[in-house]
Amino acid sequence: MVLIGAGLSALPRDALEAARMDGANEWQIFRRITVPLLAPVLTVVFVTLVINVMKVFDLVYIIAPGPVQEDATVLATQMWLVSFGGGNNQGLGSALGVLLLLLVIPAMVFNVRRFRRSQR
Repeated sequence: MVLIGAGLSALPRDALEAARMDGANEWQIFRRITVPLLAPVLTVVFVTLVINVMKVFDLVYIIAPGPVQEDATVLATQMWLVSFGGGNNQGLGSALGVLLLLLVIPAMVFNVRRFRRSQR
């Protein structure tokens, strides 16, 4: 929310005022001006959230009580439970780890490319 708030405060006010002077309503201003100008910030926030959701482990493992922990599982928690938490199936655990890596790598590559383009 902080990043989105900073992006909103950095929007050029003259573009919004020009759209209002041209007769655009608030929905049109939001859809055609605010969202396209805010797209880089929204992309960074989305990719960061996707990476964090993929690798969340500690919160699910600690917060979920014992009886409902199987229902509250995520990929990283399942990987740990299968490998070390009594499942004793390191092959399946390593396969889940590779799957998690394959799911996170495209988001990371996309983020790195965006940062390199913005530095040029």
